[in-house]
Amino acid sequence: MRFDDRLNTVLKVSLPEGNAAATQWRQVIDLLAQKPGDLANQDVQAGLTRLNALHTRVSEPDRLAAVRSLNGRLRSAPLLVYLSADSDSICDAAIAAADLTPEICADAFPRLSRRAQELLQSQGFEFADQKPAAATSAFGSKSDLAGGGADKSTPEESRESVSSNTDEQNEGSQISALVEKIADYQRNRTVETLRPATSESGNTGFFAESLEAIRFETDESGTIVWTEGPPVGAIVGVTIAQPAFDEGPGPDAYGAAAFRQRMPMENARMRLCGASIVAGDWRMSAIPYFSEETGRFEGYRGIMRRPNIAEDAGRSRIDLERREQLQQLIHELRTPLNAVIGFSEIIEQQLFGPASFEYRSLARNIMDEARRLLAGFEDLDIAVKVDSGQLPDSVGSTKADWLFERMTQRLQGLTQSKVVDLNISKAEPIRPFALDGESVERIFARLLSAAIISCENGETLKGELRTRIGVQPTNQFTLSRPSRIKDIAESILLDPSQGIDGEVGESSLLGLGFSLRLVRNLAQAAGGSLTINKDNIALTLPAATTSKSTIRETELE
Repeated sequence: MRFDDRLNTVLKVSLPEGNAAATQWRQVIDLLAQKPGDLANQDVQAGLTRLNALHTRVSEPDRLAAVRSLNGRLRSAPLLVYLSADSDSICDAAIAAADLTPEICADAFPRLSRRAQELLQSQGFEFADQKPAAATSAFGSKSDLAGGGADKSTPEESRESVSSNTDEQNEGSQISALVEKIADYQRNRTVETLRPATSESGNTGFFAESLEAIRFETDESGTIVWTEGPPVGAIVGVTIAQPAFDEGPGPDAYGAAAFRQRMPMENARMRLCGASIVAGDWRMSAIPYFSEETGRFEGYRGIMRRPNIAEDAGRSRIDLERREQLQQLIHELRTPLNAVIGFSEIIEQQLFGPASFEYRSLARNIMDEARRLLAGFEDLDIAVKVDSGQLPDSVGSTKADWLFERMTQRLQGLTQSKVVDLNISKAEPIRPFALDGESVERIFARLLSAAIISCENGETLKGELRTRIGVQPTNQFTLSRPSRIKDIAESILLDPSQGIDGEVGESSLLGLGFSLRLVRNLAQAAGGSLTINKDNIALTLPAATTSKSTIRETELE
């Protein structure tokens, strides 16, 4: 595909309503955010215009969720300027998702909202010619975007917001100039390659010597404050609390999740940058330590080591460019699939006129297959985000009753088609999951779907949920092994190429092995685990740390 016309394709669709409006809003900011240098000025203007037109049709929670999903991929200064003029929560999410170079950020700084400027300054960003500026975008002030909400601007800013057509053109030209300046910078900048220091004799110096292990200690925020092994300046200041993005230092999603839950971590992936003596991939094992007097969490102590040959060989490396290409491909496939699903629903529901039973049946089959493909692409997209550490943090609380009610609704059609009985019991009291509802539902839905597909017709699956009390309480869900995978080794089941013989049409699009590995990686990213035992499959996820429940448990069906 030599010409990228995805944004134009999305903008050709008329202004939608309801859920379709939220979907288009998410598509437009996703396209504007990731590759601003490849878009012409008029395309950026058209995209921002469409966002402004959709503003009143998309609820704030939907807009906030879309901005949070960018998660380190917002590289468009005009889009950041626009989003910073929205509500405070969306402004905060946009700043958190931004990944701009210091030069581009300096160009955009005067046009950002006052709140966005304060957030950047609190993060250490300094702008030499700082001047108080109202939040402006190509489409007006923050109060305009909020659709008549409370006016938080000063009288001077209120006067500026009542602008004439000439003022609006000037604001638009400012954004155009900013877009052009950014494009010129990206075209002309040179990339300097880092070379290890060498001595006059041509041999590598001290910082190129071999280093196989690093002992370290962090403070309560996860920042490394003490090391034994490398030069202090090469690693002190690096954090293990946030997953690595792009080519920066940091742990994988599993390591960051373990830190959030104050749980021990074993062989978490860790990437270090800078001096050649520490740069590269490491494996990190660490345990939390607490004050003996107060019991207060004080940090982690652990060791990093270089990965062995087997670990290097088994790791699937997806660099930034390939990851972006895959995400773009998924996006390109989603758009026509959504169109196919929409037209199939029109035919199946006879919205434009009567249709024969055969024609409606064919449309229904096409719709089901398209949804199956779309679910496979969603799984692939999630797998890429987990592997790259781009999966948003799961923070919240989810009750087990709500989860099982959702599972009943989602899996009813699948259990009926396979004639499978799914019986789940709870060993009360059950603490809520220490994760948001979307994350817990995603994990359980994929696990239970894979298990149901692996059953024989008429089979019964038994599951049990139980809270394990301890320093870090967990919820453990055990599920009986489906008969068709009962005697298959764990290593074979977790093979991404593994499928279910004889059920190609009903199996997961990407195979049983891929589904189970995805569930395992999602559980690890959330601070839990997935274990395949001889007779059952055990899923462990973190539970809420505070509860009025007693430790005594009674069985309740």
